[in-house]
Amino acid sequence: MSTMTDTETRLDALLAAPAASGPSYAADGRLYFLSDAGGSAQVWELPADGGPARPRSEHRDAVSFVAGSPTDGGAVFGRDQAGDERIQFYHLPAEGAPRALTADPKTIHTWGAFSPDGTRLACTANSRNPAHADPCVIEIATGAVTSLLEVEGPHELPGWYPDGSAVILSTAPRTFESHLIGVDATGRATDLTPHEGDWRHMNPRWRRDGQGFWLLCDQGSEFLGVAFQQPGGKPRFLFAPDADVEKLEVSPDQKRLAVVVNQDGYFRLHVLDAETGAVLDAPQHPAGVITKLTWHPDGKALAFDLACPTRPSTLWRYRPGEAAAELLFAASEPPAALRDWQLVSFPTFDGRDLPGFLALPEGTAPAGGWPVLVWVHGGPAMQALPNWRPDLQMVLSLGIAVLVPNVRGSTGYGRAYAALDDRELRLDSVRDLAAAHAWLSGQEQFDSKRIGIMGQSYGGWMVLASVTEYPELWAAGVDYYGIARWKTFFERTGPWRVGHRAAEYGDPVQDVELLERLSPLHKAEDIRCPMLVAQGMTDPRVPPHESEQIVQALKRRNVPVEYLTFPDEGHGFLKRDNRRRVYLGVASFLAQHLRPAQA
Repeated sequence: MSTMTDTETRLDALLAAPAASGPSYAADGRLYFLSDAGGSAQVWELPADGGPARPRSEHRDAVSFVAGSPTDGGAVFGRDQAGDERIQFYHLPAEGAPRALTADPKTIHTWGAFSPDGTRLACTANSRNPAHADPCVIEIATGAVTSLLEVEGPHELPGWYPDGSAVILSTAPRTFESHLIGVDATGRATDLTPHEGDWRHMNPRWRRDGQGFWLLCDQGSEFLGVAFQQPGGKPRFLFAPDADVEKLEVSPDQKRLAVVVNQDGYFRLHVLDAETGAVLDAPQHPAGVITKLTWHPDGKALAFDLACPTRPSTLWRYRPGEAAAELLFAASEPPAALRDWQLVSFPTFDGRDLPGFLALPEGTAPAGGWPVLVWVHGGPAMQALPNWRPDLQMVLSLGIAVLVPNVRGSTGYGRAYAALDDRELRLDSVRDLAAAHAWLSGQEQFDSKRIGIMGQSYGGWMVLASVTEYPELWAAGVDYYGIARWKTFFERTGPWRVGHRAAEYGDPVQDVELLERLSPLHKAEDIRCPMLVAQGMTDPRVPPHESEQIVQALKRRNVPVEYLTFPDEGHGFLKRDNRRRVYLGVASFLAQHLRPAQA
């Protein structure tokens, strides 16, 4: 097992391996993407002529997205200030420095899409009221903003009509419900997906003749599939595997659809016939996670990013008709001796088998077995994926195994599975974590007395709920910006999040009793294990008050607790130096409380 000096060296090597993600072609064939080679995600470019990659933005704060122009070699990107999520847009010309398109530091701008002629962009903005994201159009030449409609709640603008006469507004009143609405320049709204029931209609891509659009939909199904729909009609499903289709992009000639299928957390690329949905290609590529697809403007290639547990995100290119994708760009080679994850399942209290991933340290288990860290994803309507996690690779290098479960409530396994933790059933997901502990304890290769738990955001709430509901199980807990009390969370979280979060967690007015019962702060006296709490001080989602409450409660009871704060981070630790600090804090904490004394 490594010493802390070894751990620092190891972590520095892990953090020095930059990622390349979020690719987007511009009309002239250059490929924009994001890379954190300089310490935080910034815009980079691969020239159309095949020249070396070059950086195109230089900020300390991370860039959240970049989108290549459909009509020239420029792009638009967005970033916030110190993680406050008030995204501002910048226009990046084909050559030269970026120019600010928005300059309202109190407003959240959410990217939508370029207009077909490339002169405007669609977005949402909450400048009128912090709780509501109104659809807007911005003129790229002047930065002039036109608000199209006043709406209630969070919305997105994922596309335009093919003639540029209207935008497509996407609403999501609940996690597993979404609608598509056309909004023209006068603010007139047209329901594009009328339906009964709570179904999802997502990722629309309009056919050029205006007769309808491709989309991802789950009407009548457990999973999202690919469909074609006429405005106001019913979806005609083209491709509906027994798994979620996560991504959809239409080729420039609109004859092919590039889609990504989520198979047990591993993403697989398929190319479909746009009319029939028949699979034309299922190219080989490494197992991992794809977050973005983009067609070359000539339609002869498709670029995508791909990350896996043993390598940060890299860029790949697939040429239709070939058997396999090829590596297009990797910023560097990852460190050696990284540990891969394997799919596992374990039984829980109601007879179900729950999915997850297990990673083991190098070598054979020590006498008494490996200690284990159970890492819990946030959401809860999310899925833990076999992604690049330098922090978990660091934990493995300490001689600590890692279990990453997808307990009930996780997405990726169907609508029914995701609903198993709703409202009054919330603590059943915490029982699943106790079942994970029992499964680990029943195997000789693991030390049942040295099992810790770690999570972030809602996963931080899961950690706090676990160490209060089952305090006898856990040897240590790590809570990144978790919710300690639902009442104070709803009082302080960003107003634009209240309605959507209430639909998932419970209404802060009508469900007061339930939410108070689900608040770990009220059971803080039951916590026995040492805790590490980490918090970004500009976090608009789970404000610092949540972490401060639990830290104060633990200190009053003399429970060992470490509290790490970051003044220039929000909901997540995005800057390399801050990640180094928090990861080393976690390593020191786990080495003290999980590793055997002789290690």
